[in-house]
Amino acid sequence: MEKITISEMSKLHGISRQTLIYYDMIGLFKPESVDSNGYRYYSWRQIPLLREICFLKEAGMPLKEVIERLGKRTIHGELESLLEQKKRLEHQIGELNRLREAVSMRMHAYITEEEAMRMETHEPFLMSYPERKVIFKEYIHPIMKENLHKTLMKLMIETSVSKELIPSGYFGSILKKDSLLNGKTDEEMLDGAGSCIFVPHWEKNLPGLRVIPHGEYACLFTYHMPYEIREAKELLKWIHSQNMELRGDIVDICLLDTTFYNKDIKKDFCLIQAPVKQKE
Repeated sequence: MEKITISEMSKLHGISRQTLIYYDMIGLFKPESVDSNGYRYYSWRQIPLLREICFLKEAGMPLKEVIERLGKRTIHGELESLLEQKKRLEHQIGELNRLREAVSMRMHAYITEEEAMRMETHEPFLMSYPERKVIFKEYIHPIMKENLHKTLMKLMIETSVSKELIPSGYFGSILKKDSLLNGKTDEEMLDGAGSCIFVPHWEKNLPGLRVIPHGEYACLFTYHMPYEIREAKELLKWIHSQNMELRGDIVDICLLDTTFYNKDIKKDFCLIQAPVKQKE
């Protein structure tokens, strides 16, 4: 019977010679013969087996499992094996969807920033937003830049224990409505405030999960840090001047953080969003 060289066998199956050598070394797929010079040769009857190995590998099945299965192939056993692999693939698809959502949210953050840069002024404006979800944790005190970073990282660690959560492109702060309206000092107006991370809409059981309701928001683009309450005060004054009132907590979204700082930019570029409604 005509022998097939390792190069020919690799070309037939679209794999490398190194792959076939590796399969030989681990006992997965051995050549039919090896000559005195160490050249490997295969036969045509080995093609179906290598074809099956290639399929299982392309399907993502671990080689260790392929080795175990090939030694005791039954229809029932193969069905069980493929069912398990299908479950693994579905999990991977879910993880890829999460990652795609995170990338999309990060892209949206940069698109929003570019649009803001094209605006002639950074005056307040109204915008409608759909329902969104965040995870939230109160600031570590005293409230300062270092502790803001610590709060955010602690939040990410605490909610990523299961490794199910992929942080999205949006993070920022939430300022409490009652503290903003009743606080007499900047410190009192920041009472209960904390860091938040936006998460995909399908998240349901994460610690610290909160829903940001849909509706109309008074918005303001600004360079500042979340603990600098001046911009929030200005936005509240504008809301009052428009015969509107605050209907919930303010969300302060960081669009560009310290990784974008330069000689001219020393603070975060943020979008403050305050949920509003017309006064009756």
